[in-house]
Amino acid sequence: MATRGPKKTPGRAEREFLSESEEILERMRDDLGACLERASAGAELAPDVLNRLFRSAHSLKGLSGMFGLESLAELAHRIEDLLDAWRLGRAQPTPERLALFEESVELFGHALEQLAGGGLDAGFGDTVAALIARIAAENAPSTAPQSAESGAIDAPPALLRALTEYEEHRLRENLARGRSIHVVTAVLQLASFEDRLSEISTALREVGELLSTLPSPGDGGPGEIRFALLVASELDAASLAARLELSPAAIHTARAGRRDPGANSASSAELPRTEAEPAAAADAREGAPETETATLRSVSDTVRVDVRKLDELMNLVGELALERGALSEFARRLGAEPGLARLGAELDKIHKALDRKLQDLQASVIEVRMVPLRQVFDKLSRVARRLRLDLGKQARLEIKGADTELDKLIVEELVDPLMHIVRNAFDHALETPEERRAVGKPAEGVIRLEATQRGNDVVITVADDGRGIDAQRVLAKAIERGLVPPTAQLSQREMLDLVFAPGLSTRSEVTETSGRGVGMDVVRSNVSALGGIASVDSALGVGTTLTLTLPITLAIIQALVVGVGEERYAIPLNAVREVLIPGADALQRSGTRELLALRGDALPVLRLRDEFAVRSGTPAIKPFAVILGLGDARLALLVDRLEGQRDTVIKPIQGPVRSVRGVAGATDLGDRSAVLVLDVAALVSSAPRAEAA
Repeated sequence: MATRGPKKTPGRAEREFLSESEEILERMRDDLGACLERASAGAELAPDVLNRLFRSAHSLKGLSGMFGLESLAELAHRIEDLLDAWRLGRAQPTPERLALFEESVELFGHALEQLAGGGLDAGFGDTVAALIARIAAENAPSTAPQSAESGAIDAPPALLRALTEYEEHRLRENLARGRSIHVVTAVLQLASFEDRLSEISTALREVGELLSTLPSPGDGGPGEIRFALLVASELDAASLAARLELSPAAIHTARAGRRDPGANSASSAELPRTEAEPAAAADAREGAPETETATLRSVSDTVRVDVRKLDELMNLVGELALERGALSEFARRLGAEPGLARLGAELDKIHKALDRKLQDLQASVIEVRMVPLRQVFDKLSRVARRLRLDLGKQARLEIKGADTELDKLIVEELVDPLMHIVRNAFDHALETPEERRAVGKPAEGVIRLEATQRGNDVVITVADDGRGIDAQRVLAKAIERGLVPPTAQLSQREMLDLVFAPGLSTRSEVTETSGRGVGMDVVRSNVSALGGIASVDSALGVGTTLTLTLPITLAIIQALVVGVGEERYAIPLNAVREVLIPGADALQRSGTRELLALRGDALPVLRLRDEFAVRSGTPAIKPFAVILGLGDARLALLVDRLEGQRDTVIKPIQGPVRSVRGVAGATDLGDRSAVLVLDVAALVSSAPRAEAA
């Protein structure tokens, strides 16, 4: 196993391997979570899930071997052996074995993280070898007799002889559980047999377990084909025929369900017994039809694209947008020159056609970058399952709006903030079952994770029905830590907002889950870096709701250009709710706060001239009020003038001073001048609250 040397960027082939392996691991984690849920409830593991896990491990083994990662290939092979023993009934998936399997999957995930960073750590091979040894010891062959029933069934001998070892095992398991075994005969038209057979198979899986599907000899009309489907179900033949909309004569009960394993039944054929064949041989027999290819053309119409290529493409489109602005300005100046008006008009016509095409291109590139939030929500479901076991709390995670789409880069950066929120909800917010019963609540707590799109923003809420936040206790803790003066007079919202302060935690002890005072600080800083805003609302004894408001994309944005003195600034248009000229009596003061009265609401006011200490020019007698909004938070930003709407691409500021509060970056306008882009999230979240006033 290679050790990690100087960090290097993975090549194209390595990136393909990492991408493919990560997808397989994600599926394995989902299926493993389902297995853990059923195991904790004492239920039988679903055969379909075990088969998917087996195929995933087989794919990982092949990929690792292809790229020369022998240790990882051996680990995947051992996982495959473990799963094969479970699916064939040679071993039972005990909690210890499931934990060993989960550890193997996580170790494979750590290996991918290290490979993405340039190479595997020194000593990683020893860790893999130790885990392989533990799997081998746990998966040692057992000489214990099979507990599954070995009775006989009334089914065609040819059908029974064609069963694979795995299918035989599943048949015996269903016999031992007292389920009825039916043979369903379906006569289908050759022209459409695939669709109809798929419909019947799906319907059978809804009411039982489909054990085998084979073409069946027998009389049939021209253009017809017969299939025999062996199925185990709790239903009798008549009920099964009604569910499938088939004639009762098409279903033959090979063995009626019974709960007494000692009872005898008439039969015409013995269930064949075969010696245990190697897992690879069984896999080859089961997968043989799938390996026959009639064509070398790909059946997929999708292409996996590195997100960095999309970033490069988006940057190029952004540069084109800036050049389009320069072209518009040149056409305007040309049209204003005497004798060149006609030429300017022609150039303006070309500019408008280019503008339409470029807008379509922008929309297409942004759409390609959009991914559903399900990618993050599925990961949180796994975290919730683990926290339920670790903390011993009864709780369920309800998810809504998982198909809401966001920019890929934003989705990736959301993982940590949402992880902190869910962990805090489990550890801080939800009471133990005993505490919940004592206050009249159901023993099981609920955490609701919901995403909705509102205009150009996506709002994600995480709400729980736990104990709520004691705002006075938060204030006392903040005063104790010197975050606010002891004489501070704060509203309820301002006290709750202190939970985002660095180093503030109301927990008296530190646990593995939370209590270090870093979680909520990470939430606000990460969300702010994405141009979003985080807010909290809570009622003591009722529950807490955290709201994250984020822009759909951080790529090309439309901006409102405003002026203060001789300076110009760009404001992202998706945060602008309206623009107005306030009357003389609309601007008021309450103590040290300046407020804008707008349709019965008092909005906090921020003068951009004072915020950035602009000394040039004379302040406007009647300033414009740009009403900014993110989620439910609003702010009135006063500026001297409005200069129109432009497409902008936000660029990071390079140099000794890279971070200025209220500035998200810079952009280049069409006249080749650079202006600062305002960070609306920072301005809105830092503005004084107006609720108390």
